[in-house]
Formats: sequence, C-alpha cells, structure tokens
Amino acid sequence: MPRPKATFRVDWVLRGELALGPAPRRPAHLQRLEAEGIRAVLSLCADSEWAVPTGLEERFLRARLVLPEHRSGRDPSRAELEAALAELERLRREGGGPVFVHCVAAIERSPLVCMAWLMRRQGLSRLEALDYLMQVHPATSPLPGQLRALE
Repeated sequence: MPRPKATFRVDWVLRGELALGPAPRRPAHLQRLEAEGIRAVLSLCADSEWAVPTGLEERFLRARLVLPEHRSGRDPSRAELEAALAELERLRREGGGPVFVHCVAAIERSPLVCMAWLMRRQGLSRLEALDYLMQVHPATSPLPGQLRALE
C-alpha cells in the first residue's frame, strides 16, 4: 500500500506577519502559501538542498540566506543569525505582508530564525521563544549549539 503524501504545513508564528514550514517544492505548495496570504519567502537552504520551484520568483518576493545545517559540522554564528533577521525585516518591509521562513524540514534552522524574531520583536527570552514555537510548530527542535547563537 503506498504511503500517504506528507501534508505541506504552514504554521503561523505571528498571524499576518511570520510563518514557517518545510521547503515548498510543488505548485500546490505555492498555492497554499498564496492562500495563506504569504507575500515573501526566506529560504535558509543551500542550492544543493533545495531547488527553487517554478513560479516562486514570479509570485513572491524571495531571498536566500544560507544557514549551516547540523551535518555541516558547524553551528550558525551570531552574525549569520543577525543577517537572517535583517533579511527577514527587509522582506517584510518590501513585500508588504507576511513572510514564510523555511529550511528543508522546518526542524532546526527556520525555527531558530523565528525564535530570534520573537526575542527581538516580542521581547521573549530564549526559553519563552522556544516554548512558544514548540506550541505553534511542534516539529521545532534546534540543537544546543544552534541555540547558542541566540545568546
């Protein structure tokens, strides 16, 4: 019996401002982003991890800022996280609406960037941001070294 296809999830961190999920790969994923009102997409994936799906660049403001994933042998630096936040802010401003942040599976890097956003914009502590993100996006599981970039 064939396995059911995984559902493409869009989880809202802050409704109307910031959402996250796995890398969009198919036209149906782009349609889902549009239906959610997403205006811009921030990818944290390297070219080798994710190919930009046809139509994404025509339908959304897009940026790619590569953060290292756990198999790279290093954790993201504070400077890399700051650059991701700056890019997220630019996309929000220029896109005029919500931004969808993704990495490959939305487990480590994209939740990490969303935690940093919550700490900066909502004044949450690192623990509060992690707890909140785990509630709205249960797949959240950044590694300890990745969390150190939030200090």
